[in-house]
Amino acid sequence: MATAPGASLLGPIPFADVEVDSGLVSGVPVQLAEENADADLVSALPSAPRPNNGLPNLRFYEGFWLPEWPVPAAVALQRRFEPRRDDVIVASFPKCGTTWVNALTFATMARRAYPAVGAGHPLLRLNPHQCIPFLEGLFVSRRGEAKLEALPSPRVMNTHMPLAMIPRAAAPGGGGCKVVYICRQ
Repeated sequence: MATAPGASLLGPIPFADVEVDSGLVSGVPVQLAEENADADLVSALPSAPRPNNGLPNLRFYEGFWLPEWPVPAAVALQRRFEPRRDDVIVASFPKCGTTWVNALTFATMARRAYPAVGAGHPLLRLNPHQCIPFLEGLFVSRRGEAKLEALPSPRVMNTHMPLAMIPRAAAPGGGGCKVVYICRQ
């Protein structure tokens, strides 16, 4: 299991500090079959052009119109993500204060491992997005998934998927992890 210099298992470690042994990424034939099935599913979804030219088309998936680029990762995330009981997912619509809440969540959960008075606090050297991974970005490749699995518990993650699209195993009432949901009116 990877650990950051000076970190302990008292709280999350910055995602940017996790190193993955290439031996952790396996199952290439299965991966290709899953990726082809995911690509077929995405290409079969209803599509609509965006009103503004130059932006990617939208795809209708699980009751929501989403930009095309995160849909394959959202499909993979829903199929393969296995939350741990002590995981925390920060979920929000873009531009709702996600960066601030990511920083606050990481700082709160890591306060014993990285006391605020210490000069080595990860948020003094890293952007909050480097401390907390973006779930849709992780499920683009098996390497991202392996890096997520290498994180010691408790893990903190971030998503822009609608709350209803968070994998059922992680959703509130699903017996999985905690979800911090941010919205703006």
